[in-house]
Amino acid sequence: MRLKGYQEDVLNTLSAYLRLLSEAIDKTAKAREALKAAGAEAELPDPIASAWKAARDNALVPANVGTWHALKDGTAASIPHLCFKVPTGGGKTLLATHAVERVMTDHFRRRTGLVLWIVPSSAIYDQTKKQLWDRGHPYRQVLERAAAGRVKMIEKMDSFTSEDVRDRLCVLMLMLPAANRRSPEALKVFRDNGNYGSFFPQADDFPALNKLKGEIPNLDINDLAESAAAGVKPASIKQSLGNVLRMVRPVIVLDEGHRAYSDTARETLTGLNPSFMVELSATPNAARSNILVNVSGRELKDEEMIKLPLQLVTFQNETWKRVLSDAVSDLDRLQKDAAKFQAKAGRYIRPILLVRVDRTGKEQRGVGGVHSEDVFEYLTQEHGFPPEAVRRQTAEVKELKGEDLLSDLCPVRVVITKDALREGWDCPFAYSLAILSNTTATTALTQMVGRILRQPHAKRTGVDSLDQAYVYCCDVAVNEALGKIKQGLEEEGLGDIAGDVLVRGDPEESKVIEISRRAKHRGARILVPKVLHKGKRRQFRDLDYDRDILGELEWDNLTYSTAETVELAEFDPARRQASRIDLQDGNAFEVTSELGASTDVDSGRIDRPHMIRQLLDVIPNPWQGARIIDATLDVLRTRYTERDIARCRIGLTDHIRSDLRTQRDAQAEALFRRKVNEGTILFKLVGPPLDDLNWEVQQILKMRVSKNEPKLKRHFDGQDVQLSLFDPVFEKDFNTFEKDVAIYLDEAEAVHWWHRVAARREWGLQGWLRRKVYPDFLVWQETKRGTTRLLTVETKGDHLAGSSDVKWKERFFQVLEHAYKTGKEAGEFDLLAKKPKEMHFRIILQPEDRSDAWKPELQKAVAVEAA
Repeated sequence: MRLKGYQEDVLNTLSAYLRLLSEAIDKTAKAREALKAAGAEAELPDPIASAWKAARDNALVPANVGTWHALKDGTAASIPHLCFKVPTGGGKTLLATHAVERVMTDHFRRRTGLVLWIVPSSAIYDQTKKQLWDRGHPYRQVLERAAAGRVKMIEKMDSFTSEDVRDRLCVLMLMLPAANRRSPEALKVFRDNGNYGSFFPQADDFPALNKLKGEIPNLDINDLAESAAAGVKPASIKQSLGNVLRMVRPVIVLDEGHRAYSDTARETLTGLNPSFMVELSATPNAARSNILVNVSGRELKDEEMIKLPLQLVTFQNETWKRVLSDAVSDLDRLQKDAAKFQAKAGRYIRPILLVRVDRTGKEQRGVGGVHSEDVFEYLTQEHGFPPEAVRRQTAEVKELKGEDLLSDLCPVRVVITKDALREGWDCPFAYSLAILSNTTATTALTQMVGRILRQPHAKRTGVDSLDQAYVYCCDVAVNEALGKIKQGLEEEGLGDIAGDVLVRGDPEESKVIEISRRAKHRGARILVPKVLHKGKRRQFRDLDYDRDILGELEWDNLTYSTAETVELAEFDPARRQASRIDLQDGNAFEVTSELGASTDVDSGRIDRPHMIRQLLDVIPNPWQGARIIDATLDVLRTRYTERDIARCRIGLTDHIRSDLRTQRDAQAEALFRRKVNEGTILFKLVGPPLDDLNWEVQQILKMRVSKNEPKLKRHFDGQDVQLSLFDPVFEKDFNTFEKDVAIYLDEAEAVHWWHRVAARREWGLQGWLRRKVYPDFLVWQETKRGTTRLLTVETKGDHLAGSSDVKWKERFFQVLEHAYKTGKEAGEFDLLAKKPKEMHFRIILQPEDRSDAWKPELQKAVAVEAA
C-alpha cells in the first residue's frame, strides 16, 4: 500500500525522533561509564526527556507542544511514549504498523519480541483483528517485513511461549478494559494461568524466583511460601499473562489513546513495563500525551482521503418516512452516477446509506421511536429493496458479520443501526447518514458523522456527487444540526475543515462562493508550463510516468548488484542480538538473546514466488523480477546452502528491493535528463493548437467558506493582503509557516502578484519519480525592462533539509530551470498571454527554532529574480 505524503512525513518524523533518542541514550550511557571510571557520582538527566527536548529544539514536534510528560514503569524506568494525532480516516492502523516496524528495527535493532496492541472497543477490535490476521492485507505485510516473516498473532486466551517471543514478533491484541486492573475483564490477564510456564523459573527454584522478583519488583505474587531448604521466604510469582508482559517489556500500540487518560488506565499500562508506547488518537490531550505529529484535516482533504463537502439536509414537521424517502432518492441518483463513473474510469463504487434508528430488539417495537424492523419493512415493501440489500447491524442482529462490503458481488445498499457502528467501522462506500428521530438526533450527529467520510480508494472521482457525503435529519433545527456536525468533526480530529459543511438550501451558512482575480489582473491569460512528452506524431502530451519513464527503462540491465559479495549473516534472523537497557536509577545491564529457528522459514524451501511478488512495487514486470531473483539465487547457491538462503530470504528480499529501487531511480533520472536534452521532454509553453497543454491560471476560483471565515492579513498594518492574485484570501488555505511566507511576499516590493497554488493542487509537475510535485506558491515578477519572471516557492521544515524528498526535488528543480531556459516555445501566442520569460524554483526551509532566519533566503530569491 503506497503511503500518502502526510503519512511519509509522520514516519520520517518518527525516524528522526528515534535517532535523537538513540543519541541521547548513548550520550547518557557514556557519561555514566565516565563517572563510574572516575569513581564519582552525579545525577544524570533522563535521556528520554533529553531526546524530547532535542526534538523541540529541532522543530521536529508541533509548535504548541510543551515539555516531556514523563511516565515511569514498575521498575522506575522512564518509558518513551509518543502520540500520533491523526484524524479519523487518516490511516491510523497503517501508521501504527509502520511505527512498530521502525521502533523495532531502528530503535531496538531487532525483529523479535512482543507488541501489545490495545484497542478501546469490540468494534475496533474486530476490525483490527480482521486486518492484522489476514496475511495478504497490507497492514499484516508491514508487520511481516518488520519481523522477517516471523509474525505470530495472539489473542488474550491464546497460549504462547518464551521461545515464541524470542524467535518471532508476537502481536497480542487486547481490549482496553481487559488491561485495566479494576475491571472484571482483567481477572484473566492478572491471574495464574498454566499457559505461560515457559517464562518462569521452576516452582521450587527459590533463588531464581527471588532473583526475578528483585529485578522486576512489580511482579504479582501469591502468598509467600516457607522453604526449609533455603531458609528464606521465596516469592511465589503468579504465572499470569500480566506478569509475562512485565517480564518481556512489550512495545505498546494504544489505539484511541485518549480513552486511556484515567489514572487507573495509565497506572495499569505503565505497570506492564512497556519498553515503548505509541498512542494514536484524533483528539489527544497535549497535557497528557507527547504529541510527536499533528496531522490536520486539510492534509487528509488534500490527499483525497475524505469526502468533502458534507451536505446537511434537515426536515421540519415531517415524518421519518419522508426523510428516509428523500435519502433513498438521493442514494439512487448516487448509484446512477457511480455506474457512469465505473463505465468511464473502471473504478467500482456502490454508495451505501446508513440509517440510524431509536429502537432495536423485539421487545422494544411499538413502544415509541423508530424501530429497525419498521425501517426494514418500509424499505423492502415500499421502496422495493431486495431483503439482502438491507442489513441490520444492532446489538441483537449482526447481519454484516463476514460481509465484504467493497466487493462488487456484495448486494448491500442500506445498513440499519443504532449504536453498533458508532466507532471502528470502516467502509468508504458509506455515503449517506439518515437520522430518523429528533430524540437522539443531536447525539447521533456527533457520534456517527465520521462513518461516512472516507473516500473510496482514497482518491477523488472528479464527480461532484461522489466526492461528497450526505446527512439527513428529522425535526432538528439547522443551526443545532450544524453545530453538532461540527462538534462531531472536531471529535474526529477534523475541526479545521468544519467549514466544509454545506447546508442544503440555507444561504446563511457554509456556501460556495466565486473568487475573482484582482481588477488589474483580470482578462489576461496567465500561462504556466507543464512537463510534456513528445508523442509518435511529434506532438506533445502530458508526461506519463508509467509509459514514458518506467516503460522505457532498460530493465535487462537491473541486477542485484551485491549478489557476489553480500553476507547472508546480515539478514539471518538467528544471529545473536544484544541490547543495552538503561534504568532511571543509573543501573544498566546487557541483555543478549540467541534466536532460534522457525519452522515456517527454516524449512529449507526457498519461496521463490513470494520473493518475486515482493519486487513488484519496484519491478512491475514479474518476468524481470523472476530473472533477477533466479540470477541472485544462482550466485548465492555457490556459497550458501538452500537452507541458509531460505532462512534469510525475507531480509535478503528487502535488501534486493532497496538495491533495485536505487538502480531504477538512477536510471529513470538519467533517462529523464537525456530526454530533456534531446527535446523529447519539454518544459516550455506551447502555442495553438496545443496551448491547452499549458496550465492556465483560472479567472475565477470556487471555494466553500463558512460564515465569518477569517481572511489572511498583513503584519505591519493588519489589513487584508494586497498582492495576492485573487481576492479575498482565507487563512484556512495556509499552515503557520505558509502564512508567514505569504505575508512576506505580500510586503515585498519586487513581487507583482503571488498565488497559493498548492491549496487546490491546481498545478503539478511530473518528474522521474512517480509522485508529482505541487509547489506551494507562484510568484510573478515584472522588471522595469519588461522582463517577466515566475518564481515557484516550496516550503519545508528544516528537519527535512537532508531528506531524500528534498534532495530529489532540488535536482528536479535544477533540471526544470535548465529545460525552461534552453527550450524553445512551440507556436505563437496572442498578445494577451502572460508568459514568464524566466522560471526559477526555490525551496525555503523553516529554521529549527521557528525564527525568521528563513527570510534572508527568500529575500535573496526574490531579489535575484527581480534584478
